[in-house]
Amino acid sequence: MIEAIFFLAGLGFSLLVYVLSIRPLQESPFRKFVYFFFTLIGITGSLFLFGVLSVYFLRKLGWCPLK
Repeated sequence: MIEAIFFLAGLGFSLLVYVLSIRPLQESPFRKFVYFFFTLIGITGSLFLFGVLSVYFLRKLGWCPLK
């Protein structure tokens, strides 16, 4: 559950980065797509992995119940 929240937060932040910084660029549509693709993978993947590691340590400490 926590992993899904971090994943969705990463997707949302990636879309925010696209709207605020990539879309207004004066570049070709292909280059904008490449920028968006790498930021999508980088931001979403980083936040998802942070969520996975957080849950791992919370379960190891006994603060998060096992499923």
